[in-house]
Amino acid sequence: MKHHITLISLYTALLAIIAIPLQVSADALDDLLEEVRTGTLQKSEQAVQREQQFASSANKAGMVATLQAERATLEVRSESLEDQFADNDEALNALRIQKETTLGDLKDLYAGLQQVVGEAQANFETSVVSSQFPGRSEALGAISIKLSQSNKLVTAAEIESVWSEILNEMVQQGKVVSFNAPVATASGSKQDQTVTRVGVFNLVGDDKFLTYGRGGIAELPRQPDGQYLGSVSDLQGASPGTAVSFYVDPTRGTLLGANVERPSLAERVTQGGTVGYVIITMGIIATTIAIWRLLVLFGISGAVKKQAKNAGSPSPKNPLGRVLQVLKDNPNSSTEALELKLTEQIMKETPKLNKMLMFLKIVAVVAPLMGLLGTVTGMIETFQSITLFGAGDPKLMAGGISQALVTTVLGLCVAIPTVLMHTLASSKAKQVQDVLEEQSAGMVARQIEA
Repeated sequence: MKHHITLISLYTALLAIIAIPLQVSADALDDLLEEVRTGTLQKSEQAVQREQQFASSANKAGMVATLQAERATLEVRSESLEDQFADNDEALNALRIQKETTLGDLKDLYAGLQQVVGEAQANFETSVVSSQFPGRSEALGAISIKLSQSNKLVTAAEIESVWSEILNEMVQQGKVVSFNAPVATASGSKQDQTVTRVGVFNLVGDDKFLTYGRGGIAELPRQPDGQYLGSVSDLQGASPGTAVSFYVDPTRGTLLGANVERPSLAERVTQGGTVGYVIITMGIIATTIAIWRLLVLFGISGAVKKQAKNAGSPSPKNPLGRVLQVLKDNPNSSTEALELKLTEQIMKETPKLNKMLMFLKIVAVVAPLMGLLGTVTGMIETFQSITLFGAGDPKLMAGGISQALVTTVLGLCVAIPTVLMHTLASSKAKQVQDVLEEQSAGMVARQIEA
């Protein structure tokens, strides 16, 4: 009787637990949490009715006996199923051993074939040849699944299809073929285009480079430089059998992707920031002034040479003419007075010859210093980014350092030609000044002889 009471209590508890409402709305989670904390979770009305019905039942012993008989029946069935499972597992192991024995050398063949199929499938998924022959990777995938299953064998035709596709991949490496295919444009839409495949290396269409992947053929979101696109136009516009020059990517997209990601000249200049724009402005101003001064000095040098051949008729339009005019205006002056007046006139002409040359010299010195300033500030920003985000991404560090060095490059690009132009202009001004001094010394010598 004690066991009966225990079973009845357990059965009652199970009924009560099953009857607890499990569905709680999201809005009532706070109320549920509060009920759990205070221990006020109440039994449902159905559970209370079942407890009352069992408590008022007169045939409690009969219900317990029925439940015990049902449990015994289930235990016998469980033992029978366990014995059947053991027999089936033993039979399955025997069949597996029989299969391994029957396969023999085919087992090694299937292992090698599975490896070849896996490598070929991975290659076909990204090969541009698959753009012309779609479905190859899926067919090999089905064969690979069959090889991995223990209850299926591949057929001879399926094995032949594997080496047939691999041989086709080898043959297509040396072919340039055009075909129609849907292409995803940069705007996101798809349209049919005439696509030209260059071996297993490149896909081009509509005078643009294309890429191939699991999503199909698509335009590169960013195209390379104009010289490469020009070769695409030449290839697509060429007649059959005509030899044209074309940039082939032997890495099957790696070099092309790196070339596409390379910043253009305008992007490089933009990376220099404010300091870069200041350096470029200084370079433009310095170049303009240098060209202007070189043209002026070359003109003065020509006029001076022409005046030297005609010293008897001085012209006020060139420095030598104005120096000769001093001698003409003071024919009776003493040697010392004439020398002082000639020296004074040469000193008046010298600033005109060296006009704006000091500015070029200053730009040649300041430009690399400003480039160094931009580099230092850029490195500071790079190290601040490393402090915030860490140094786990080498591309982030390399990109920041590259941007920081742009200003140094700009400063050197401005300073080097400015130094050359300043040197050329200074030498030309010095030549004219030497001519003036030489002519002045000659005039003084002639005056002394007279």
